[in-house]
Amino acid sequence: MAKDTLYLLKPHFEKDGAERFCPDCAMMEGYLATYPALRDAVDIVYVDYGRPRAALVARLGEDHQNAPTLILAAAAPDAGPHGEIQSANGLSFLTDARPITRWLAARHGLAAPL
Repeated sequence: MAKDTLYLLKPHFEKDGAERFCPDCAMMEGYLATYPALRDAVDIVYVDYGRPRAALVARLGEDHQNAPTLILAAAAPDAGPHGEIQSANGLSFLTDARPITRWLAARHGLAAPL
């Protein structure tokens, strides 16, 4: 069975001369820590903060480099119940932690965010 692929920024990066982290990626790391079986259920790819983010560009194109991004294993027939599923290059995907966790919760029978 094909897996969804989750793209996250590497946990620590430098921006404007200071060490930073991505709050949405940190939320995803927390969700993965809460439900460790997800690490086997989805493919996880860590990308650098700097753009272009080649792994995302190769799959979704230059306009879709946000992290976190979850590329769905199968194309979605529509934008989903919350209108959050996007598409590019024939692939369906979600960006931002809340829509991603809503999708993962529904797909894997886990708790959804408030």
